[in-house]
Amino acid sequence: MTDDQAPAIDTHGLRLDFGKFKGERYTRAPVSYLRWMVNAPHSAADIAAAELARRGIPLRDRLVDISGHALDSASLRLLPQWRKLRRRKTEGLHAWLYRFAAEALDQADPDKNGRIERDGVRLVFEPGELFPTLKTCMPAAKRHSKTPREMRHFDTVDNGETT
Repeated sequence: MTDDQAPAIDTHGLRLDFGKFKGERYTRAPVSYLRWMVNAPHSAADIAAAELARRGIPLRDRLVDISGHALDSASLRLLPQWRKLRRRKTEGLHAWLYRFAAEALDQADPDKNGRIERDGVRLVFEPGELFPTLKTCMPAAKRHSKTPREMRHFDTVDNGETT
């Protein structure tokens, strides 16, 4: 659904009938929640899109969405990478993660599992109707030149018998 396709639905008086904001009017729901509904896509995405249009908020004003889990993961696992890769000392973790994820998507397509590895960081994305969502992030697995411990067993196989 694009900005110009937002349905002409009168959202005044309509209430959310599910989730965290159950019983709340669409006109009082947070923008982030409405965007999530449209991007998911949720069964009430058309109502959420109409409310965003009523507020004058464009649907496609971002390149990627950062999940709470991805931000938590970055704060626990990626602080050294953030310190090294941020553009300036005032670039906070969320701003860095948003920029870093958007640049990664610009430079490469995610693999079949939604992953992109960049500068020692593994990013995992989920596609959305409007923009992808960064679901989690972690340090990229280090490449070892030696055979991993669990694979060494197979080096000793001789004629179908293990030693």
